[in-house]
Amino acid sequence: MEMLIIAKFTCSYNEWKTIYDGDLELRQQFMKDDLVGKVNENTAMIKATIIDPEKMEKLMSERIPEIAPKLGLEHEMYTLTNMQN
Repeated sequence: MEMLIIAKFTCSYNEWKTIYDGDLELRQQFMKDDLVGKVNENTAMIKATIIDPEKMEKLMSERIPEIAPKLGLEHEMYTLTNMQN
């Protein structure tokens, strides 16, 4: 499943990105081919292929409460589909 995630935070982009990069092994358990784009100093876009949605839900329900208060982190999640012509 292809997803687009909008991450909004009150910390700097660099602080958020350091934590995101540090969670590589965690992310590899449920996603692959992730791409990150800086929207502005307090927003990033993540496009990824989710390979195990159940594991993502479980791991993120544990990890996000650990980091969200410090970063002022919120996510908007969207499922992407190919357009058929």
